[in-house]
Amino acid sequence: MIFPMKKTYPEKMTFSEVWPLFEKGGLIHLSTVDGNHPRVRIVSVNVFDKKLWVVTRSGDDKVTQIRKNPNIEFTLAVQGKERTGCLRVTGTASIIEDQQVRNDVASSVPWFSGYWESCEDPNFTLIRLDMKKVLFDHHETSSKYTIAI
Repeated sequence: MIFPMKKTYPEKMTFSEVWPLFEKGGLIHLSTVDGNHPRVRIVSVNVFDKKLWVVTRSGDDKVTQIRKNPNIEFTLAVQGKERTGCLRVTGTASIIEDQQVRNDVASSVPWFSGYWESCEDPNFTLIRLDMKKVLFDHHETSSKYTIAI
């Protein structure tokens, strides 16, 4: 069950208009669910094949939390000239076991070899972030938008 984001903004924007902000990748604040509590941490998000991915250690708490409850939210700061905006995303996370996908994504992450021997390393977990709704506090205009996916 996905818990829908309660907040919406009256202005609308298309996903294709904001995708270039995600395409850059970078650091996000990822929130998972641990029982009845949110758990937030900063992680690197990687873009491959027009999807968002997180590569992480298999023993990290976020992996266990996602296996139990795939509902997530994350924020991505968007730096403007005079202010910082924010993309706030509600969605789900999936642990990917497909070896070819694991290899393809791992090969696209420049720093992967600094943490794992290969994509077959049991200490490597691949997570796909599936976005359902985005709220955008625009980094240049201060306008607020809701983006349905």
